[in-house]
Amino acid sequence: MSDKHLKVRTCVVGSKQVGHLRTRQGNWEDPDDGSGSEYDDDDDDNDGEEYDEEVVENDLDFESDWEEERNGVEAVTSDDKSTTNKYEEELLNEVEQLLGPEERAILRQNATPNLEKISTAKWKPLQTLALSMQIPLMDKLIANGVDIDSVDKDGLTALHKAVIGKKEAVISHLLRKGANPHVKDLDGATLLHYAVQVGALQTVKLLIRYKVDVNVADNEGWTPLHIAIQSRNRDISKVLIINGADKTRKNKDGKTALDLSLCYGKDFKSYDLAKLLKILPIERDL
Repeated sequence: MSDKHLKVRTCVVGSKQVGHLRTRQGNWEDPDDGSGSEYDDDDDDNDGEEYDEEVVENDLDFESDWEEERNGVEAVTSDDKSTTNKYEEELLNEVEQLLGPEERAILRQNATPNLEKISTAKWKPLQTLALSMQIPLMDKLIANGVDIDSVDKDGLTALHKAVIGKKEAVISHLLRKGANPHVKDLDGATLLHYAVQVGALQTVKLLIRYKVDVNVADNEGWTPLHIAIQSRNRDISKVLIINGADKTRKNKDGKTALDLSLCYGKDFKSYDLAKLLKILPIERDL
């Protein structure tokens, strides 16, 4: 048997193994190996074309193998769906027997989420799910028409809540789903203000990658750098300054970030922050 034939058979076996994992695990995904990125070089592209040509030349020899693998996956998937549907049907019947007539009527009337029944001005389901890290349920609400940028009575979106709760997985997910990284609450505070306030360095860096304004001020003229100095967080202050934070900006009380650092009195932290603000250039030199 030729080397080419061996190469194609190995590919088929690998495909069967992956297919089995995907079927049994449900949401299992291949890790991102960077293929298809803008950093792929020409040699990789050529290798891919050569491999594709080999598969095309020999796929007729193994057509039955591919067909068998595909049919096997379809059969297992069908069995899993059948089992799931049967369980859901049995559960529905069991619950309906436990519910009273009025309760059964409510269940039947709400085939999809009834936002009027599960929301108040303060307690919004999307915000609650964001803080409790219920990503699949968040996605379900969004798929059913909930605005990803909807706000509660304080002007906070689900993304605000995720930032306040330092839920990094939820933050990344919402941003990928299209949540607005520039939103403000009723006091004019942005996501970056809140990320700085709770000391979430990685979230600060993530928001900067999404091109948020590092010099945005709230209704009292406080920028994220003011907040960073108030919280005495050197690392975040440094990141903000390197990424263009204006050290000379004043709040409505006429105070710069340096003024705030000196207001803490004579201690090491005050001196350290004052030195950082004095010597670190505004230019983005990273």
